[in-house]
Amino acid sequence: MKQKLVLLLALSLLVPLHVSGNPGGVGNSLENMQCGGACHGDANQNATSNLQLSLQPSGTVWAGQPTEITVQISGFDTSHDIDQIGIFLLSSTNANNDIPTTDGWSILSDGMGGSNNYIEYASIDSNVLTHSWILRADEVGEKVLYVSVHHGDNSGADAGSPFFGVSQAFEITVEAIPENLQRIDPEYQPPTSREVGESTTLCIETIAASSVSIEWREPSGESYQVETTQNNGCWNAVLPSALLPSTIEWRAILDGEGPQQTTPWFSLTSAEPTWEADETALLLQSIAHFVLFFGVVLLVRKPKRIDDEFKDYMEESL
Repeated sequence: MKQKLVLLLALSLLVPLHVSGNPGGVGNSLENMQCGGACHGDANQNATSNLQLSLQPSGTVWAGQPTEITVQISGFDTSHDIDQIGIFLLSSTNANNDIPTTDGWSILSDGMGGSNNYIEYASIDSNVLTHSWILRADEVGEKVLYVSVHHGDNSGADAGSPFFGVSQAFEITVEAIPENLQRIDPEYQPPTSREVGESTTLCIETIAASSVSIEWREPSGESYQVETTQNNGCWNAVLPSALLPSTIEWRAILDGEGPQQTTPWFSLTSAEPTWEADETALLLQSIAHFVLFFGVVLLVRKPKRIDDEFKDYMEESL
């Protein structure tokens, strides 16, 4: 019986744990400005960053359409000796409910395989850092955006201290799109991440578009056009798979009655799958290990013979 019990427990340990992919960059997330001021220590100990911060939309911002918001950070060569930096895109400086999604923006892409307002650069190799988000405004009107940074410094009087900085308010005018202007469906959500080796099939719904072409490229590289087909109101195209962790960019070019329209370059990140174990399965497996160990101890323990037990009884009686 003991042998059967140990065998059963051993077999249970061979059952695989439930695992799932966890795409996206480590540290990138939805964060308000309070994190930049205090989540890495006491906010009162922050030094003021001397980096110069600017923000600019790529063109006219239409309500319901994707728009590229480009942030530029300069002064690395003269202001700080920085290894890494965290960048926030904010809708206010309240340090609470200041993520752009709380002010009518949708974050379609953070340029790093997610839809976050906070991203991190693990290294900086130039004096000017430029980064873009793809946003979509929900309605016509005036909006404001801010860019904020937090980082360290390897030199100077405040070396080792956390540094924090926030820009001025940048006003964004959101305009109504003309009725006959071809455009992407306002509900379209572009893919932002995938696993290495996977191709990506796009299905783009449009309004007032007679034809759509799709281009892709490596960041700032030569662009390539892919074949598009229309099926049930959806323009389909297949983006090629990546053999290594990398990022490609793609855009749609729409023709119709109005002037030709081109979307921003959407980023699509390919990453190796990372794994996270089911906590319940881990707990059960730990218990199984303990029971297995206890069972093995019982199995190998030499039982007392009846003669030995009788001898012990007689010795205690004398």
